[in-house]
Amino acid sequence: MKKKTLLILFSLLMPIIGFQNCGQSAFQSRMPSSELQVSESLNGDSEQISSSLPISPSGVARSALVPVLNGKKYYVAKTGLDTNDGSITKPLKTFKNAISRMKAGDSLFIRGGLYTEQIDFQGPNKTGTASAWIKVAGYPGEVVTIQYTDPNPNDGKPGYGPIRARGNRGYFNFENLILDGIHAKRNSTWEIRDGNHHFVLRKIEMKNFFGSPLKVAGSYVEVLNSKFHDQTRVSTSRLYCMYISKGSNIVIDGNECYKNIGGGIHLYYGPLVNVVIRNNIVRHNSFMDTIVGGILVWGVLSGSNGNGNVDGVQIYNNLVYSNCVNQPPGSPVCGGILVSGTSTKNVKVWNNTVYGNRSYGISIAPYNGVKPVNTVVQNNIVYGNKNAQIINDGLNSVIDHNLTTDPQFVSTTASNFRLKSSSPAVNKGRSISSIKTDITGTARPKGGFFDIGAYESY
Repeated sequence: MKKKTLLILFSLLMPIIGFQNCGQSAFQSRMPSSELQVSESLNGDSEQISSSLPISPSGVARSALVPVLNGKKYYVAKTGLDTNDGSITKPLKTFKNAISRMKAGDSLFIRGGLYTEQIDFQGPNKTGTASAWIKVAGYPGEVVTIQYTDPNPNDGKPGYGPIRARGNRGYFNFENLILDGIHAKRNSTWEIRDGNHHFVLRKIEMKNFFGSPLKVAGSYVEVLNSKFHDQTRVSTSRLYCMYISKGSNIVIDGNECYKNIGGGIHLYYGPLVNVVIRNNIVRHNSFMDTIVGGILVWGVLSGSNGNGNVDGVQIYNNLVYSNCVNQPPGSPVCGGILVSGTSTKNVKVWNNTVYGNRSYGISIAPYNGVKPVNTVVQNNIVYGNKNAQIINDGLNSVIDHNLTTDPQFVSTTASNFRLKSSSPAVNKGRSISSIKTDITGTARPKGGFFDIGAYESY
């Protein structure tokens, strides 16, 4: 992705918007009339604001996709034998042997230990169905680590990584796995693509990869309660926490992204429709030649990578802090949340806490003279970011009920971003009926109105 230095410099010259508490927006949002209408209220007044997302937001990382498992359970263990029947008392030795026996509706449980084998559903052409998912999980209460190395990644091209299940296949549920790329070759990561659909990833940890550990280009994908960290094996590449390039109905919920040298959660280049990024912690990421350490939304309609809009993204209840703070002098700007590109519209940025990032907090920025359209920025705490708090150079942006002065956090040194009872963010937010909880799952509102920021404290 080539982002011109001009954009960086231009962004810094944009008007800085510092709305406090209950500032009203001077802009009106235009939304397609066919979109789902979400009713919102402010101090008893009613206002209609559109949301194109059919997914009901939730502060708890629970799946809207309900895997149906009605088949046989297989087990793999370090002490197993491939001549066994795969039962819990007679486990198999290899993933390959277990997968060869599996059919739609079956589950594979991996007993604790370190494995170096790839989990491959693509080779044997296996898939789940809507009424019979396939599940792969670490055995409950045990630690399963997979350190897979592609012997010769695709003739020098990016390899398939530890999980190989690309193509027109879906209805997979992966849980309780540590995927360690310490021995992986360049770009040998997990890619959900080429027609993939209906994937649920829960309690997955990915670390030490020589590339962005998770790349998503599919539909109906949920990434829940997982960790993506320490992608630091090279100092000159964009190793994002996760890279979402195209697809629809994608939910990123309850995850932690930290210490990745290419930044955090990146949505680029499209088409992307109906994406929810909620309840995540994105912190202490650095960058090389990118301009955002936290969350990026960037649509590209034309050019070498361009083929579609980015439309209907919701970003809420996220904690985005201390990204790019240790970069050397002269490094490019690097901020918290950036909405930009040539085909980006209808992005909602609600109830996030964006603190202490190296450059801007939240920026709506044009690219090649094209501005993001209908971006909504409400109920966010944006404070302590080095160069600017909120920057708006979008078209028909709606920006109000954000706090850019001292929010009175409990303790920034302890990374406790809950609010003190005296905080000016308490009960000062816009009530948004589609957001039911905060980043911890606490019901909103606790008081008469929403608290501003990711936490509902009082």
